[in-house]
Amino acid sequence: MAEKSMEEYMERIRVLDELEQQAMGLSRMLTTYTDRLQERLEQRVEIEADAEAVGLASIRNLEAAVMKSVEQRRVVIEKCRQLDQDMNEVKVVSGQVQEIKHLLDVMEYAKRKN
Repeated sequence: MAEKSMEEYMERIRVLDELEQQAMGLSRMLTTYTDRLQERLEQRVEIEADAEAVGLASIRNLEAAVMKSVEQRRVVIEKCRQLDQDMNEVKVVSGQVQEIKHLLDVMEYAKRKN
């Protein structure tokens, strides 16, 4: 009976050793998976930070482009207003030139009649 109990004791020790080995293997696997997960999370954080930086830079560039476009439009509008004023003066001069031309025609006609 002592032999059987010694065999049972040895079997239990062997089972416990096997369980310990399996637990250590699982622990190593869990550590490996945890390390990989941490690496992936760090990569994701880095990628998200880079994406955010690119997004912010894009927004700033878009803002600068819009502001430049608005300023250019303002300049064009001002030039159009100035051109419109200049055209009014040209219209006045054109009317005066037409009057002078008409007077010259009248004078030439009168000169031919005489």
